[in-house]
Amino acid sequence: MFQPTVKISRTFVWLACLLLPLSFAWGGTFTVTIKPANSGTVAWQCDNPMGGGVLTGAGGHFTFTKNLTLITLTFYPNAGGSITTIVSDEGNELPYLHNNQLYWGGPSENTKTVTVTFSGGGSVTPVSPTGNFPLTFPTNNLALAAITDLSGVYTGKTPTVKQRLYNVTVAQDESGKLMAMGTVAGILASAKTKAAASSNLLSYNIGSVTTVNNTPTVKTKGSFTGTVDGQAASSSGSGQAPAKVVDIGSGTNGISGTGSYVAKIAGVPVHPLPPGHNQAVVVPAPLDATSHIHKVWSFSLSITNKVNAKTNKPYIGATGILTRPDGDVITYPEQVVKYATKTGYALTLKGGSNTTARVADKKSIITITGMTLTKTGSVWNPTAGKLTYQFLGQKGAGNLMDFLNQ
Repeated sequence: MFQPTVKISRTFVWLACLLLPLSFAWGGTFTVTIKPANSGTVAWQCDNPMGGGVLTGAGGHFTFTKNLTLITLTFYPNAGGSITTIVSDEGNELPYLHNNQLYWGGPSENTKTVTVTFSGGGSVTPVSPTGNFPLTFPTNNLALAAITDLSGVYTGKTPTVKQRLYNVTVAQDESGKLMAMGTVAGILASAKTKAAASSNLLSYNIGSVTTVNNTPTVKTKGSFTGTVDGQAASSSGSGQAPAKVVDIGSGTNGISGTGSYVAKIAGVPVHPLPPGHNQAVVVPAPLDATSHIHKVWSFSLSITNKVNAKTNKPYIGATGILTRPDGDVITYPEQVVKYATKTGYALTLKGGSNTTARVADKKSIITITGMTLTKTGSVWNPTAGKLTYQFLGQKGAGNLMDFLNQ
């Protein structure tokens, strides 16, 4: 190790490092321990790779590469405190301290440790970031998995040879399951009760929406027994298609996917798909389909300083409000969180309450990891993190920063 005395300037140290043999390779981890914890801070700067930071609490570490460089440590005791000792792998470093700084140029060890002891300044409790952080799904970011809601009232004419007027209400629950209820001209389901027989309503569970290859995907499956224009009819089928409207030719909006389907009217097969399963299916979409594909959602995270009413001890509480694409609002119970300078906040909000429908919601889950923040004036702003979201039967994940300032 090259240790300058107070008579040797930083410039001279740097020049000396540059004159070391270029074949001299080194690199590893530099660990700094602060005693007692929170009694001061240590700022570090490394010229290869270029970087720096401030170590707080009980200290920390940083890495350097196997190239020539200069490492600078600056020691800051808390107000009213002083530096008592500084000890490295090679012994007492205090005689080499200049303006509260120590320099290392080209150490050959793979690891380096320094322990500093402060005294007289007391302990300072680290400040934890707080604030309200609104997040919105960026619908123009195609790299992120969308969450789609298909609820709505669909009206129009069926894309069949004999077009039939229909009026169908589709509902999508918290797990992504789809239910359809409505009428289709000339089609009646078999009724199990007199009340049902007097109604033209069709009511079926028709499938679900899930995430496939990062894309919202409709998976349908069902069967029908009843009458078509007064004749006995039955059908069954299944299919899968992305939950989006595409151009299927000639400027016509449609749905493109795969499916298997069989149907009979009066015992005679009608319009079956080609033999086999998962045949290509392309059908025109309802005229109002686009207006029923909802993808906009938002999440508001609140992190605040609290005091436990029973123990009178301070803590940090996190809560959140999710507004789903279907418009339902989910509120989450408070979670106690801790902030780490290196790894930030990590939290999972679940077991919320659907305040719109006034029911519990066990399926909507928001997870945030690695959320670090920096303070500008009096406001804390996120600098990094990962957001994982799961609701309405679908899921996705992305860079937290992509959801800010939408």
